This record gives sequence, structure tokens and C-alpha cells, in this order.
Amino acid sequence: MSRGSKKRGRKPAARPARPSSPARPGARPGARPGRRTRTIGQFRNLGFVAALVAAVVAAIALIGVANLVQGGDNNTNSSTPIVIPTHIAPADDMTLGSADAPVTVYEYSDFQCPFCRRAAAEIVPELDKVYLATGKAKLTFKNFAFLGQESVWAAQAAACATDQGKFWEYNSKLYEEQKGENKGTFKVENLKLFAQEIGLDQAQFNTCFDEAKHAADIADQLDEGKRRGVNSTPTFFVNQTEIQSSSFEALLEDITKAIDAELVKLGLATPTPEATPTAEGTPSG
Repeated sequence: MSRGSKKRGRKPAARPARPSSPARPGARPGARPGRRTRTIGQFRNLGFVAALVAAVVAAIALIGVANLVQGGDNNTNSSTPIVIPTHIAPADDMTLGSADAPVTVYEYSDFQCPFCRRAAAEIVPELDKVYLATGKAKLTFKNFAFLGQESVWAAQAAACATDQGKFWEYNSKLYEEQKGENKGTFKVENLKLFAQEIGLDQAQFNTCFDEAKHAADIADQLDEGKRRGVNSTPTFFVNQTEIQSSSFEALLEDITKAIDAELVKLGLATPTPEATPTAEGTPSG
């Protein structure tokens, strides 16, 4: 067999090692001088780096999803004090507004969710003034207690306040006291203290809470929300239509547009005419 027929990279058995070209660190024995080859360890290192990069990307994605689901971001600070305005519309159980209002708004919220806190302070009061107090719509609160045990306890406590006709007062108290997720703000003793501070019958409240009277109902509301596709809080529906907004800032406008559209369908409002631009110099009459 001639030299030219030998396989590339294969060292002839009779050729001695060349002193002037020492093997590079990491080269396998017998490798052609001056040509670097990867060792098994290097392949392992490359595999480890690739796995590490994939794990980091997956972790970042999971954090993003968790923030979306929990309704939190860096611009929402639960430690900033807020005062929720007193509701104007009549309250019945967990509903604000007249029972025979033609449009129903459903709110799925968690008392530990920072954006739900903002909704209670910024969105619900505006809906109250324009739609709930005027009989055009009513709002029904639904517990979507998914952020931990304190969310479940808070929802159960609010349900016990409902038994005494003070759900909305207790609702406001919870949001005003919110300090972050699962930090002890909504531990049992604090929830009982809140009941005392808004004037509930303490013995009745304690019995209701300690016996977990409304635990099954809270779980049912969570399941109902999941069946309707709720995966973040707050989530609003106008009748059976979920409101999907590009940002929290756009949420109020999107809800009001949906309510107005429902009122138009029912013949209780007239469509808002859209301005039609007229070409410059074109006679309008």
C-alpha cells in the first residue's frame, strides 16, 4: 500500500515522534502534530455547558410565567399604603350593584395578588360610579385563591365576613393590609384582628373561620375559574366574554368598552358614532 493510500490523520507505525513539535496539552497519543483534537473530557464539558445554558433559559421562562400567573411585576409595590374608596352601589353578598342589572361583570381575584389590589383601588371604584351605582351593570367577586395558604385563609375569612353582610368592607381591609405573598400578613390571628377592626361579631366570625365553613365553596370557585380558562389574576369577564388586555393600564377601558357593547346589544344604549374624516376641500353638504 502506498503512502498516499493511508487514511488521513493516521500515523505510520515507523515514524518517530518529532522533537520540534511536542503534542499540545489535551491531544490524544499518536495525534498528528500541530492538529488539536478534543478529548472525551472536553466533549463532556461542552455537554455540561449546553445543559447549563438550557437550564438557565428554562428557569428564566418559568420565572416569567410565574410572574404572569401571579400578577406581579417590578412596578407593583404591595408595601405602598392605599385607601380603597367606600363603594357607592348597593351590596348583596359578594355582588356590587342592582340584582336586576342587565350586564354582569365577574372578577376572579386573589387577595395576595398585587394587581388585584390595584384593581380594587383603581378599577372597581370607576366601574362603581359609572355602571354599578347607575344600575347598568353589577360586579360579582369570585375567589381565585391560588397563591398559597394565606390566599386560602383570606378567602375563607372574607366569606365569613359575607355571612355578616360585610364582604366588601373586609375585601377592602384585606387589600389595604396586603404586604406581599405568604409573608404572614394573612395568618389566622391577623385575619381575626381585621374582623374586629371592621366591627364584625368576633365570636361568630371565629367560629365560622375555625370550622372552615366556606372551604368547599372557595375550592369550587377556584375550579370554576380554571374551567373558564383563568390563569392569572385579576381576570374579568363581561357576561361570558373574558377581557384580555395588553396591559393593566388598558384594562379599565377594555372593560368599559365591553359593557357598553353589551348594553348596545340589549338596546339599552346607542353605538358611539365614529368620526369619519373628510378630505380637505371636499364639500360636506
